Amino acid sequence: MAVRQYLKCRVAIPLNDATGKLVGYAGRVVDDSTITEDNPRYRFPGERKRDGKNFEFRKTLFLYNGCRIKGPVDDLVVVEGFTGVWWLDQNGLSNVVGTMGADCSEKQAELIVALVKPGGMVWILPDGDKAGERHAQTLLTLISPHRAMRWQKLADGKQPTDLSREELKMSFIS
Repeated sequence: MAVRQYLKCRVAIPLNDATGKLVGYAGRVVDDSTITEDNPRYRFPGERKRDGKNFEFRKTLFLYNGCRIKGPVDDLVVVEGFTGVWWLDQNGLSNVVGTMGADCSEKQAELIVALVKPGGMVWILPDGDKAGERHAQTLLTLISPHRAMRWQKLADGKQPTDLSREELKMSFIS
């Protein structure tokens, strides 16, 4: 699929690996009413060939916003998606990463552990739905043997972007 069609009617989200190298773009639909099985909310790069080499994008190998965290840090918030990272950063929480979905791979868990000091805290802020619960359970299983963790549960149907600055302050900044 040509890049033009791949990102047509979508917001282009740059994806950088842990070193800051651009590895591709995710595309998010602008109009949610156009979401279908053939037109998902998010589109990620697929396999591609460049200069005679094959490249395969795998979101499970890095964390969204991970390259901006100058770790190890005392506190790190983990969310599922891009908009959660943006919203928390805009509201004073700069140490935030996203797994780009409800799944967390072992590699992503290793990266999270490496970003947090041994005495630090990993805060989980998943969406308030079944996928968010699965996200939190996976993170707890993979990370809790290595770092302290706290799960900030949201009400059913809520997302991190539904929290006000005051609610975020009460939960994380105090």
